[in-house]
Amino acid sequence: MWWDRYLCKLACALLMALPGVDAALAQTPAPMEKILDRLDELEKQNRALLDEIRSLREEVKARQPVGAEAAEDLKDRVGVAENRIAEQAQSKVGSGQRLPVSLNGMILFDSNLIHGTGVYSVPANYASYSEGVPGAGATLSQSIIGLRFEGPSIAGGGQIHGSIAMDFVAGNNNGFGIRNGVISFDWRDRSFTAGQDKTIIAPLEPTSFAHTGVPALSGAGNLWLWRPQIKFEERHALTPHTKAVFQAALFSTDEIYASSLPVLTYVEDTRPALQARLGVTHDWSDRTKFSAGIAAHESESHVAGKSLPSRVLSGDLLVKPLRWLEVSGTVLHGENFANLGGLPLGVASVGTNYIPIRGSAGWMQIALPVTSRLTFDAYAGRQVNASRGLTLYQIAGTLVYAGNVLYRVGPNVMLGFEGGHEDIVFAGHTGILANRYDATLAYLF
Repeated sequence: MWWDRYLCKLACALLMALPGVDAALAQTPAPMEKILDRLDELEKQNRALLDEIRSLREEVKARQPVGAEAAEDLKDRVGVAENRIAEQAQSKVGSGQRLPVSLNGMILFDSNLIHGTGVYSVPANYASYSEGVPGAGATLSQSIIGLRFEGPSIAGGGQIHGSIAMDFVAGNNNGFGIRNGVISFDWRDRSFTAGQDKTIIAPLEPTSFAHTGVPALSGAGNLWLWRPQIKFEERHALTPHTKAVFQAALFSTDEIYASSLPVLTYVEDTRPALQARLGVTHDWSDRTKFSAGIAAHESESHVAGKSLPSRVLSGDLLVKPLRWLEVSGTVLHGENFANLGGLPLGVASVGTNYIPIRGSAGWMQIALPVTSRLTFDAYAGRQVNASRGLTLYQIAGTLVYAGNVLYRVGPNVMLGFEGGHEDIVFAGHTGILANRYDATLAYLF
């Protein structure tokens, strides 16, 4: 400090005043000056160290909230993992080939209240929120039971995987039945899959525990039908964090609800379709990512001995630029795509002729995972059918929007509240309105 230097100078002056001291010092080349210079250097270093300590303290203090949140998130993840490990240890099934098989799914309790105007029967496979019929109820039928197995290793460093999921929704399979399931041959860069799953031209879905038996926004932009298919996927790393994905599928359509033609009109129940998708994914970090894809579908519907085209072009996007923000959605345009899960009609009659109905659809969701336990979701979707070929009271379009809040009570227990609104517009008619409110409680296993 400055007073140290002052005291040193004072001591030097007193020493110099003593007899014989100045002569002794004269024989030594400026020793006190060297000492004083050394003290100055040490003082500068001390000040620099103090400044660095203050800076480090401020940085640590600024990072403490993030560290606490990360610690909480890590604690929750560890809790989930421990519960999953314990459950798998209890529920592990030994297959005939002694391969590991695990039980998974969820028990889902849903209570709902519906306010609507008008009564209209939409086929169960396409009803998104309600048919406009007011009422209230509760159900466990959307609960899901699934099995997952890890198969043997195969040539080329690959492995066989499989899964199947079933629910109790009568509208899907007349009671307990298959939702989706696949057998997959997986290698590092490619996969071959056979089974029943969602179409690859619209792979994303909104998040909703209130609508799992028939997913949210069915008939309003979400082509959701789980159908038999054979799929090939090729993956290539463009950079350490960027990957290109190509998919091709032979898909089996569902033509049952694609038209409202006279009962005597012959319509083949299912038709083969060719589908392809090209996508790219990029991971900025373990919590931020980007993915996008374009896809196409082509098939022919057989109606009364005639072939009517089914064509769709689609695009899908998912962006998560921040840990607490995710935006996703799909847009599509084409003709006769009710056979994939779009809103009917797919095929209509004009006089003695049959024509495919053209339409456009899309949906978007904004998800806000504000903490590791609490998430807010808002989503909306719409489909518009061309008026040509539509008759009175046939559906011309839908508009659906909803929001939910999901809170993880425990590692495997999810509590949710959701409210949604649906408009159904008919040809030559004003349509119906419906509001639906759901409270859900799900136990995941």
